Amino acid sequence: MLYKLGRGLQFLGLVILPVAMAGNLARPTEFGLWYTLSLSGVGILFFTLGWLLQQKARPE
Repeated sequence: MLYKLGRGLQFLGLVILPVAMAGNLARPTEFGLWYTLSLSGVGILFFTLGWLLQQKARPE
């Protein structure tokens, strides 16, 4: 169960990054640089937490 949760968090982290970049490209006045960097940081955090959780719960 924890393994699948970790994989899901990794996938969510990988989806957030392009969404943040596309939002900045599509509407640069609404999605400024700091918003894009913050959202990218959240994506990196989700991916890292998912990777750590996956490594801990990896089936042997």
